[in-house]
Amino acid sequence: MIRAGLLFLLFAVAVTATPQKRDWIEGTGRHDGANRQYYNQPALLPWRHFLGDWHDAHNIPQGESAFAIAEVADTDQGRHIQWDVTKLVASWLRGQHHNQGFLLRAIDGRGKIDFHSREHPAAKLRPVLKLITTEGTKTLAPRADTRLEKSTYQSQGSSASLRVAAGAVNSLIRFHLPDDLNRDSLRSAVLHLYTHAQYGAAKIGVFRCSQGHDAPQVEPIAGLAHAYPGDQGIRKDNRVLFATGFESPQWAEEWSSLGNSVAASVLRDQPRKFIPFQGAAMRTKLVRGQNTALNAAFKFRQQLGLEPEEIYLRFYLRLADDWIQTVSGGKMPGISGTYGRSGWGGRKSDGTTGWSARGLFQKTVPPGNPLSGTTPIGTYCYHADMPGRYGDNWIWQNGYRGYLENNRWYCIEQYLKLNTPGKKNGVLRAWIDGRPAFEKTDIRFRQNNRLNIEQIWMNVYHGGTRPSPHDQHLFIDNVVVATEYIGPMR
Repeated sequence: MIRAGLLFLLFAVAVTATPQKRDWIEGTGRHDGANRQYYNQPALLPWRHFLGDWHDAHNIPQGESAFAIAEVADTDQGRHIQWDVTKLVASWLRGQHHNQGFLLRAIDGRGKIDFHSREHPAAKLRPVLKLITTEGTKTLAPRADTRLEKSTYQSQGSSASLRVAAGAVNSLIRFHLPDDLNRDSLRSAVLHLYTHAQYGAAKIGVFRCSQGHDAPQVEPIAGLAHAYPGDQGIRKDNRVLFATGFESPQWAEEWSSLGNSVAASVLRDQPRKFIPFQGAAMRTKLVRGQNTALNAAFKFRQQLGLEPEEIYLRFYLRLADDWIQTVSGGKMPGISGTYGRSGWGGRKSDGTTGWSARGLFQKTVPPGNPLSGTTPIGTYCYHADMPGRYGDNWIWQNGYRGYLENNRWYCIEQYLKLNTPGKKNGVLRAWIDGRPAFEKTDIRFRQNNRLNIEQIWMNVYHGGTRPSPHDQHLFIDNVVVATEYIGPMR
């Protein structure tokens, strides 16, 4: 245990660093930082555990062995509190763990302890990390700090206070370690916070933040498309049920219906920085003040005389230069079996009348975020266990692969297998550029075998109900539907 003590600081060194996708976000407003549910709320990246993810001193997830403990008594006096975090900082310098910051939580006592944050006007009362090295002393200012409160979903990153309270409030603080710091030169690392209010006593432990959705770097998985360079001849493969590259002037006739789509086959579009993937592509437009850009369908029974129970859908997608979502998310192409009865538009699925698993897009991640400018995509699913009227949103977060940049082609592939009626064993998988991006294997789409896979639903829709605030475009090319994994084009 480290006793409370006074610390006189002349200055603290602030060090900048490139933000990492796994970083928790401090935020400056109500909904733009970390909170009780998300470590990055604008990017919809959730904690795996309520009120934060950590590892303890024995590398146990959500463990109870703190790296350091400070006992804070209720003296009604302001003072500095110290934690010896040498072991944890050394593990970061050795590259044993990523530096994702400190998590402070109460491990004993019912008190609520308030500390000044880096936003406090008095510099000498802000948090610091003091490093003693063989070359001298470095005093670092935090790069970010915030608190996670059980009682609210709002971000607290702009607050001048941090707080720790057992089971109710945890605090986060992150420092960037200088790039020129020699890992062998570190002698000690001490975290200093100034408590300005105590409401009861508490023992506060320091833990290692360990959030993130990282995935191993893997080579793209080759599928049946690998045997058909440029998709040439892929239609003749007996595993392929449908394929189009939008090259034919009659491309619209290849679909069962186009609905009220705003779509065209194009070879060039310089204003939107279009670069062809392979010849022509379909361009679809979200018109300002409207919701629907694309509403095409490939109906299996109409086209093939049967409805499958599992299917692969692959297409190439490019968000245009003018694509930015500021007021709402929406729908993307996917797979469904609504039969015109339920499974979309607030028509709740109960497993007997219909279901759907369209793609989705969310609002573009705003500036100041490690994923700034990207559009999160995923699955918007109506299934038999959905809690409300509207579908569940499942972002493709694995490896942060479901965060798409504008003006770049992506290979999007989805696999859907219906569940055994009544059982929760339905499967959804997604790949981006041939790499796994999402998997869920416990879905109950249906209660009876009258529901099958009715159609490929090529839908691009803004909302909800709120229309697009401006004209915006995307491009789709090389659509393939098959009974086996298709993979990226060679």
